[in-house]
Amino acid sequence: MEPGSEKKKEHREITYQVGWKKGKIEWNEGAAETLSVKSLKSAESPEEAEVRRLQLLWKPAMNLPSWMLFPLLYALPVLCFGLTLILIYGLRHG
Repeated sequence: MEPGSEKKKEHREITYQVGWKKGKIEWNEGAAETLSVKSLKSAESPEEAEVRRLQLLWKPAMNLPSWMLFPLLYALPVLCFGLTLILIYGLRHG
């Protein structure tokens, strides 16, 4: 083990080339540590984030009376089929 390997590098410079574009990335480890500490403090738990995402995607359905659900179950496929026929007619003759 080299004696210099234990010493932390405070400032690093990384060069890259993607196609014709060349560039340099400067890395400051002290600043990276402070940023990671700030992000850990402000981040919420993974469970809370998942619940929040589900609340955005999954909305509760309307509460319809039970006497309305059964006719709606049979009416929706008929309406969809009718709208499909109307759209096909419009494409052929429009």
